[in-house]
Amino acid sequence: MTDQPLSESKLHVRFAQLGRGLSDRVLLSPGDDMAMIGLGSASRVLVAADQVVVGRHVRLDEAPQVIGRKAVLRNLSDVAAMAARPIAMIAAATLSPRRSHAWAEQLHAGLHETGIAFDAPLIGGDLATHVHEDAADVIAVTILAVPTLPLDRVISRNGASAGDLLAVTGRLGGSLDATGGGRHLDFPPRLEEAIELAGSLGSDLVAMLDVSDGVARDAGRLAAAGGVDVRIAAATLPCNPGCGWKEAVGDGEDYELLFACRRQPPATLHGLPVTVIGRFVEAANAPGAVELEVDGSIRNITELGWEHAGF
Repeated sequence: MTDQPLSESKLHVRFAQLGRGLSDRVLLSPGDDMAMIGLGSASRVLVAADQVVVGRHVRLDEAPQVIGRKAVLRNLSDVAAMAARPIAMIAAATLSPRRSHAWAEQLHAGLHETGIAFDAPLIGGDLATHVHEDAADVIAVTILAVPTLPLDRVISRNGASAGDLLAVTGRLGGSLDATGGGRHLDFPPRLEEAIELAGSLGSDLVAMLDVSDGVARDAGRLAAAGGVDVRIAAATLPCNPGCGWKEAVGDGEDYELLFACRRQPPATLHGLPVTVIGRFVEAANAPGAVELEVDGSIRNITELGWEHAGF
């Protein structure tokens, strides 16, 4: 059998298929921002893991405290995507043997202080070193959370139907700059906004995730999970200064909430603007296609955004 190049999207589909046969305790299986486990008739715990690879997600010379902070914030954004609330986290780091004791302490400070700030204390973890000095540092965080909505409801990626609106919080594009800095290093996870949104829309909030790989890529994930396509209007995209539609749909690492809803969402959440940018439509072929209305024409932008792939 000829091996295929690595594709994150294809792996997600495969892992979700395998996850359907897990124990009945698994109430929300692989394929979403977080999984959910049942611990009895009245207890539900959400869990997710994310990582920062130095040289991939941050510059090689980035300050260790900043690296630790981003590793936590990425996970907190996943919690927000479920309209949940974090309770604790653990972290594992594999570092180059050239890293000093002081560097590791500063990394821990970024993890610890960020966890405390969001009431998700760092309660344990593991530390190891690579064999080779030039190997990339990897910091992985696993976060635990609990539902905040009635009946332990969480907002998953599944649920969008034709006719539903596609909306986003905040502004988009330009999270990365030429030197690797930018908002992606220090951003506010939309925890309170997500809870307020879910309370405002109730059952009319049907699917949600956070924008980490770009609106085009992530809107496609919402559409595919619902068995539909989605069409975005370029003129409605809330772009950051200096950004056009390509940056807004393709840059990624905005960490805003992207969601499907059955009726008009609130105009603001905790002072943060909310914008309807499109609508879900019946799938033309395989579901998950993303189209953009721009300059009087329709463009397929399904492949824009970030995709971990083999080289």
